Amino acid sequence: MDEVGRGALAGPVTVGVAVVDRAVGVVPVTLRDSKLLRPSERVTLVPEVESWALEVRTGTASPAEIDAFGIVAALRLAGSRALAALPRELRPDLVLLDGVHDWLTPPPAGLFPDDAAAGTADAGSLPSSVADEDAEEVLAPWDGPVRTVVKGDLRCASIAAASVVAKVDRDALMTGLHDRHPAYGWAGNKGYGSAAHRAAILERGATDLHRRSWNLGLAGR
Repeated sequence: MDEVGRGALAGPVTVGVAVVDRAVGVVPVTLRDSKLLRPSERVTLVPEVESWALEVRTGTASPAEIDAFGIVAALRLAGSRALAALPRELRPDLVLLDGVHDWLTPPPAGLFPDDAAAGTADAGSLPSSVADEDAEEVLAPWDGPVRTVVKGDLRCASIAAASVVAKVDRDALMTGLHDRHPAYGWAGNKGYGSAAHRAAILERGATDLHRRSWNLGLAGR
């Protein structure tokens, strides 16, 4: 499992999961961390990853959810959505998570009493969305084992596969959103804080797809 979009100023955070087992075949020759691949290489690699893994899925958390819950809980929400999208028979026995911090496992109950009182995602079960107040679905948090892998996207093929799928999905989404707000250049910067993107925010303000809890340079405006 790996995430993309964590540090962006606009758009969702996306988490990818690639399920493999001990009988998995030969790793695609060009598979590596998505950041080391050109966009065209990532797109070409997705069908190979889908053929190699037992299943791949992605989940997202919106800018509104990031603002409401914070980035760590939003990552947990996106990861839980990716896992929930898997067929039941392919629920993994272990999640290998890129990085040092386990953001997928919920914190112990009562660790954040103020958050629990406020009903945030760190309080246990995860709301399906903050945008749909009528949504009845509640996502169960992951309760299985998690192993963090430092530089996992370089060392672990399943994490690299998850990284590629998540990156391609999120890039396509941000490119598709470009026409709604072309001044911000999302087709190129994918929502990250390029100089041109930050300048557009200062000139035009933030959109509904910006993370308003982020430092957008609009303090006092």
